[in-house]
Amino acid sequence: MILGIFLLMQGCMKTNIQMPETLPPIIKAYKHFVVYGGQLRMKNTGVNLNKGDFLSIIATGANGELYSRIGDDKYYTPGYHGYGDIRESNFSGFLYLGSYAKGTFNIDIIVWAKEDYNEIYDFYKEMRERNPDNEALELAVYHAERRKKLAQATKEIDVTKKEIETLTKEISKPTKEEKDLLSEETQQDVKAIKQADKQESAELIIKEKDEQPVPGPGAIPEGAGKQAKIAQLKIKLEEFNEQMAQLNEMKKRFEEEKKKSAELSKELEEREKKEQQLLTRLKKGSKAPPVIVIASPQDNSKVEVNVIQINGVAEDEKGIQSIDIYLNGKPVNLKNTRGMRITSGESHGRYEFKERISLQTGENSIRIVAVDAIGLITEKMLTIHYSERRKNIWAVIAGIDRYPNIRHLKYAVNDAKAMYNHLVGFNQVPAENVTLLLNQEASLTRLRSALGTHLKNNAGQDDMVIIFFAGHGATEKDVMSPDGDGLEKYLLPFDADPKDLYATALPMEEISRIFNRIRSDRLVFIADSCYSGASGGRTIGISGTRANLSDAFFDRVTGGKGRVIISASGANEVSAENDELKQGVFTYYLLEGLKGKADIDKDNLVTVDEAFRFVSKHVPRATGQEQHPVKKGTVEGRLVLSVVH
Repeated sequence: MILGIFLLMQGCMKTNIQMPETLPPIIKAYKHFVVYGGQLRMKNTGVNLNKGDFLSIIATGANGELYSRIGDDKYYTPGYHGYGDIRESNFSGFLYLGSYAKGTFNIDIIVWAKEDYNEIYDFYKEMRERNPDNEALELAVYHAERRKKLAQATKEIDVTKKEIETLTKEISKPTKEEKDLLSEETQQDVKAIKQADKQESAELIIKEKDEQPVPGPGAIPEGAGKQAKIAQLKIKLEEFNEQMAQLNEMKKRFEEEKKKSAELSKELEEREKKEQQLLTRLKKGSKAPPVIVIASPQDNSKVEVNVIQINGVAEDEKGIQSIDIYLNGKPVNLKNTRGMRITSGESHGRYEFKERISLQTGENSIRIVAVDAIGLITEKMLTIHYSERRKNIWAVIAGIDRYPNIRHLKYAVNDAKAMYNHLVGFNQVPAENVTLLLNQEASLTRLRSALGTHLKNNAGQDDMVIIFFAGHGATEKDVMSPDGDGLEKYLLPFDADPKDLYATALPMEEISRIFNRIRSDRLVFIADSCYSGASGGRTIGISGTRANLSDAFFDRVTGGKGRVIISASGANEVSAENDELKQGVFTYYLLEGLKGKADIDKDNLVTVDEAFRFVSKHVPRATGQEQHPVKKGTVEGRLVLSVVH
């Protein structure tokens, strides 16, 4: 038996195919299976095959050869990189898989209900459309499509041969009317066609005697002579034979694999003999393999920190030869084992181990493997669930459209409502933790109270704070500005007076002081406004001049630990609104990213950096390169801004 196997480097143990709950008719049986490499024995997958069954195996994970056998036969098949074909089982019995390579194989086994490459191709194609980034499925579609085309070519070759045979018989037995009409010369032509072995001879006779020319590749013209039909079918047959040559080449390659497999079988039989010898020694001597005791952590425990320490003991009276630890199928680089890997030929009966391991978010599979002096193996499995320590999220969201003293905006309130719905509805932040201020609610007094008092009193050091403002920004000449551009920058509350910004607006200098009052080490300020003084965006011009700003004020606002600011546009740009989107362009793409489109590593978490990369790509494109978002400030570790469900 030869199996189609994909071997690709992946780390997770999820299924390679998102199989529907009800198997489609083309699939007889399906099973997801995990094989741990480096084992002496092959593992029974539980998939029972009949001789003549067609099956495929998709294996990802470890980088190495995967061996298979059916029942008790001694014919082994290695898996090679890039092969993903549909193969026929030559034996009956349970399917066994194994590998001597280090690592873990994540396997999907499919037994097909019938050898119908059209349906197999359609199934793989649908699976690929659901998961377009899966390279294994891409290869599966390729091989299924090739099989489909070759099967069609084989069928058409048979049909064409029968058509040629039928027409040849008809020509060899002309009717009475045909005999009367055919001259002696024409009858000689018929005889020549019957005896012609090559297509060129038939074409030459037809060209000289037939009134109609021989048609090219494609359909045979209506009314064409039988000689012309034969010649045309021979042309078609040659085309099919070229495709058949591809099939023969593939069969030749399969035979070479089979020959190599036969050579490998002898080596594998020797390994099994050694295993049997170990079992015999086990029966004669001590019957106990190594013992592994894990003191901590407990199996299926849940932790809120990403680093844990495994404490345990491995013991065997024959001596412990080695201990290995695997995290999610990958070997852990052991640091605190005090010589657990024995290289001097000596072995020790007892080892205590303490090892710190960095976990991944979600479920973590930990495997401890102990080998004694005569090669007996014991494994211990642990499952640890890691989720980040649940911290409170506090947010203040403000959106202002209807300024009484300033030009109105269209969609700032829409932006604020959309951000609120995302936090409370999509990310399930408690509504009582989110303050929403719209239009007249976003007065200067209310903004100062929400930012400088409410957040200060409620947000703890480990909490996260999000501040979102959609509205007008403005500048005012100030020779004492610490930014070096001679301008002070303001966020404009609902009751702002452009003639008296100092008394009625919120200067960035005060924003910086408010941030320093908040204890949280993780604060994100998102502003869909601008300060350039240009027309058409979320800014107002002061004294008819367009401001020439420096980026220094962004750095000033983010000064301090754990402060990040994301602005919709650069210091001298306009933050645009879009009538088709009915939102600010920046906020629209920011929310699209937070819903999952910005999740580059597909871990269901959108970080600040991922969100910024997303808006940096799409906002300039949507505004004709007129608007470029800006991010300033840093936070230690990953700062998660959204969880994708």
